[in-house]
Amino acid sequence: MNVMKYVLIVFVLAGSVFASGEFATGGAELLKFKGYLISDLYIYGEEDADPDMGFDVVASMEWLPTLNEWLDAKIAFKAKPTNYEGEYEDLSLTTEDIVANLHFNESVTFTMGQFKRPFGYNYTRSGSSMYFLSRAVLTGGSEFKNFAKRDIGANLNLCFDMVSFDVAFTNGAGDNEPEDDSNKQFTIRGEIEPVDGITIAAAFGQHSMDDPDTTNTDTWSANGMDFYAVVEYPLGETSTLNFVGEYMILGQPAADDIDMNDASAYAFTLAPEFELDGTAIQAIRPAIRYESYSPAYAGSTDPENDYGAIDFCLNLDLYSGKNTLQIGGRNHTFQNDDTDGYTDMYLGWRMKF
Repeated sequence: MNVMKYVLIVFVLAGSVFASGEFATGGAELLKFKGYLISDLYIYGEEDADPDMGFDVVASMEWLPTLNEWLDAKIAFKAKPTNYEGEYEDLSLTTEDIVANLHFNESVTFTMGQFKRPFGYNYTRSGSSMYFLSRAVLTGGSEFKNFAKRDIGANLNLCFDMVSFDVAFTNGAGDNEPEDDSNKQFTIRGEIEPVDGITIAAAFGQHSMDDPDTTNTDTWSANGMDFYAVVEYPLGETSTLNFVGEYMILGQPAADDIDMNDASAYAFTLAPEFELDGTAIQAIRPAIRYESYSPAYAGSTDPENDYGAIDFCLNLDLYSGKNTLQIGGRNHTFQNDDTDGYTDMYLGWRMKF
């Protein structure tokens, strides 16, 4: 691990301790931090998995300096051990969000830097609030990455009462990736909250790429659409029903003479929450998620290579809402009869600060 990584880690730890994570001077909050740490024991269910089980740890931290009511910034990174041939030998430090925000007023915010494109709820949701140890498997699809994930560019957010819009113009190359062509990505998302606790949204993304054949200067493009609904419905004074449903159509750039079928994906999550009066366990959230991903393919014959997962997890909030014990697993499913499904299990501890 190089010297710069040590310097950055020491700086962040010092800032977190100093003044309980905040330091104000001249009306500005210069040292304000938040983040989370996740440590888990993971048991791999795939046949002949090597290793068949192991411990993992990851830490995510955000530095949130505020100059005044109009200007603030966010610098976020994630640290975890790097695995080399089955042994943890170094600390991998990955930059995530790096943005500057200009707030014209309470309704209009302009952002520039590296951020999550406004596409894909199962990816844009905060990692510290997830009902499961891992994000949905659909966030790892190659077509999904064309329209979602992080990217470098600018975003305009408009928020008016129950309606909000995001309009982003980005490189299209992805996070931590150098820009290698002149193709840029356009993404727009609209959200509406008709009543408290219910959000309905739709997003549109446009992705383009140059023909990989260097003798041809054609540019290929494709569109992606994302629809989702988020429900937090109170069942009583101490219980809430949480539901998330998402459906996506993801195009794949190709030449005009190729009959390309779009990828599609969906995910449904149900997670009731029960608050308790106990000192040790303050809330219980059992959760289940069902999802499926169908990759894009060329021609009229479906290769029958869909895959998906069923996630299940019991979340226990311990002592405060900042400590959560997660006991769960993921059952991997495959459409191809020659590929056997399997189930992974885990015990995780997430601490927010």
